[in-house]
Amino acid sequence: MKAKYILSSMLFAAFGMMFTSCDSDRDDNPTLGPNHTATEFVVNQSPLADQYIQLSPDNTVSLTWTQPNYGVNTVVNYKIQVSVDGATWEQLETSFISCKALISGEEIAKAICKLDGFKTEDEYQEMGFRQISMRVIANIQTTSSQVIPGTTITSNVVTFNHMAAYCNIPSKATLWVIGSCCGWPEPSAGNKQTLVDGNWFIMETEIGNKVFKGSVEMPEGDLTFRFYGKLTGWDGGDSYGFIEDDTATEFSFSDGVFKNTIKKGKGSYYFPGFPGGVLDITVDLNKGTVEFVLQ
Repeated sequence: MKAKYILSSMLFAAFGMMFTSCDSDRDDNPTLGPNHTATEFVVNQSPLADQYIQLSPDNTVSLTWTQPNYGVNTVVNYKIQVSVDGATWEQLETSFISCKALISGEEIAKAICKLDGFKTEDEYQEMGFRQISMRVIANIQTTSSQVIPGTTITSNVVTFNHMAAYCNIPSKATLWVIGSCCGWPEPSAGNKQTLVDGNWFIMETEIGNKVFKGSVEMPEGDLTFRFYGKLTGWDGGDSYGFIEDDTATEFSFSDGVFKNTIKKGKGSYYFPGFPGGVLDITVDLNKGTVEFVLQ
């Protein structure tokens, strides 16, 4: 039988409409009595359970369930858990407050990679289509997001029998230094090893914090460069510089230090008559600032 690959988030979402949704939630949280252990919490098996689902950053998987019976009408917090063996579970970050969810394919793939024990991209191996289990954890929380004791309940387990992940392993992001210093190589995947060998890059200090630091040895002479977050070519859209336009702006150091701003664009930093030496580079994409310190 020919495998059917389902990649459209609209298709996943459409099937979610087939199920009965839960009752309307109230904005207030009534006081729970002593007997507030929930009952009757069931996740519906997806009609796509036997389809071949290739996860991607652009698709979603739909799940629906019945609201746990707490004996009162209240807002319930839901989280999805994923397993590759039905024994060890990884909880996804996104929370839901209704009885249905469009779960990011990117988030599911990240959880599967973690369950498989892959810590780096070099370790990653394609595992193909296999059975992936899911369940839902429900609880009631205070206004400060603290779980009220005794309100947590775990649903039944449902399966997707042919689901494939992809390499989605969190790691520190890279900013590539592209300019006259390294001969203006195209910021493409084919030049990655050349850039790595030449140490033409700086790294995030922590995963996902968008603060980059590193030391790069710059040659003597007129120095022009900007940064690239991805090696997707000159027009890949992930370049960073002083201005948006592809124009070099002339600057100078003050006692070996340069501080200024950075934004998405191709506006290079230009330092005529650079004396050469190791440059300590800090780029903060949250604040939109750069600092270059000549050792």
